Parts: sequence; structure tokens; C-alpha cells
Amino acid sequence: MRNQKRTFILLCCQALIFLFCFNIASIVAESENVISKKTEMSSLYKTIESTKAFIVKHQNKDGGWPLLPGGKSDVEITALAIWALTDAKWGTGSRVIRGGVRYLRSKQQDNGSWNDNTAHTAFALIALANAKTDSEARLKGMYWLKNAQNRSGSWGRKNKSPGHILYTSATLVGFKKLGFIQEHFEPIETGIKWLAEQNNFDNIWNLPGGTQSDIYVTSWALQGLSPEYDLDEQVALIKHFQNRDGGFGRFKGKPSDPEVTAAAIMGLSAAADPLNTRRIAISYLTKAQNRDGGFKSNTPIELKTPATNLQTTCFVLISIYSKTEDKF
Repeated sequence: MRNQKRTFILLCCQALIFLFCFNIASIVAESENVISKKTEMSSLYKTIESTKAFIVKHQNKDGGWPLLPGGKSDVEITALAIWALTDAKWGTGSRVIRGGVRYLRSKQQDNGSWNDNTAHTAFALIALANAKTDSEARLKGMYWLKNAQNRSGSWGRKNKSPGHILYTSATLVGFKKLGFIQEHFEPIETGIKWLAEQNNFDNIWNLPGGTQSDIYVTSWALQGLSPEYDLDEQVALIKHFQNRDGGFGRFKGKPSDPEVTAAAIMGLSAAADPLNTRRIAISYLTKAQNRDGGFKSNTPIELKTPATNLQTTCFVLISIYSKTEDKF
């Protein structure tokens, strides 16, 4: 009888020790998870702040921004800088934003465009809309974009020039950022129809003459087509191209690139993909950032070799703040 009691007591003690150890392990695992998330958020906060500081630091005296630090101000880069900073909650009444807006205003042509370029015009319209200013300039630019559309529904680089996937995508993004939707605006309806028909044998996109599926081009196409099209297949293919470091290269097997990764994040966000892939990609960006806060890439067509530049840096900040129903 005594032995049975001793055995019972021993079993109870062992059970209590097991439960105690299990609870401790659970608490430790939960604590490590909380610490990991806090570290991740701290790293992201530092990346955001240093990226904003880099952009502001390289604003020229005329209010514009250059592609490369110290260079001549450029309409496209200025529009991207305003877009990025305002997305990151930089005050629209600040000296930095007001200076950029003045530069854009001074560069708008009489026909309503910026540089007779559809992408530059679309980005300038997004910037002015984000800055909550210059409604007349935006209206003129919108009408120029509308009239620049080809009969096929596409847009090229210039007014009525041959249709191009990237320029069509950028223009569609611009119209959508201005609040237009397919049901109420025919240019969007015909534009996305043309864009949807340009995918390749993999059911994703590449530039004319290209032989490989292009993650950068596809990511912009997703932004142009969302949310009107079901893009689950394309999203799955893009995620398949993600490298082990979390970033994306332009083609399968290529090293990760910050601007391509930013475009992928923006495309996945537009397509309402669950957050985890984007979180991993953003984590890559926090590690790819230069000490000065900028990002290096040779994606801008003006660059032959990778260089720290404002275009890539602005797109990184825009991508971090790109939103779906989920939040980072």
C-alpha cells in the first residue's frame, strides 16, 4: 500500500515537472518570437528613417531630385521622391515637398505632359495628388494621358507611340492612384484588356524580344491589372522566383536586386497576396541598404553598372508602404 502511494506521489511529481518544463519552453519560445518581431520592426524602422534621410539629403536647390546624387534634377525622379516621402507620411506642407512641387509645376509642358512621356506624366500626377495640390495641372496631365492612348488600349513612351508593357502599366497605375476605376473610365478598361493579352508562354510577362520571364516587367503588369483580374497563377510564379535571401532578381537564378525586389513587393501588394512573402522581401531590403541610406541597382535604364541612385531608393520606400488589407 505504501509502495503504491509512493509510486502515485512520484508520478504526480514527474507530471508537475513535465508541465513546468513545458510551460517554461513555451514561454521561452513565445519570448523569442516577440523579440524576433521587435528586432524585425526595429530594423525596418531604421531602414525607413535612413531611406527618407537619404532622399531629403539629395534634393537639389531647385527643388528637384537627380538620378545620381549630385546630378541634375530630373522630372521622373522628383515625382518618385514626392510619391515616396508622402507615402511615408512626410508633411505635404513641408519645405521639402513644396520645393519638389514647384519644380514639377515648372516642368509641365503646355500640352499637359511632363517630357511628352507617359510614365513621367503618370508619376508626376501621383506625386501632385499625394501632395494634395495643383488640381488644374493634374487635370491637364490626365487629359494628355487619356489622349495619348493607342486604339489598341495600350500606351507607349510618347503620344500614340507603339504600345509598351511598362508604359501601359505605369499609366494604369497613375489613373488608379488618381481614383479612377475600370467601370467608370474606358481608358482603364481597354488598357488592362491589352495588357492582359501580352503575357507569354509562362502566363507572365517579358519585354518584346525577351526570351525569359521577367519579374520586373511582370510585377508592373500586376499593378496595372489589379484588382480587375484574377492573378493567383502569376502571383504563385513570382513567389517561385524569390531567392533564398528573400529578394528577387530580374530573371530566374539571377542575384537579388533592390529595385526588382521593390517592384515585386508592389506587384504582390496590388494583387492582395498574403503578407509573408512581402515581409521576407522587405527583410532582404533592410539588409541590402547602404550605410548612407541609399540603395544600389542598375535597373534604371540610364545606368550600365550598379550604382546607388535615387530611383531605386524611392521605389524601395514606396514598396515598403504599399498596402493591401493586411498591414506589415
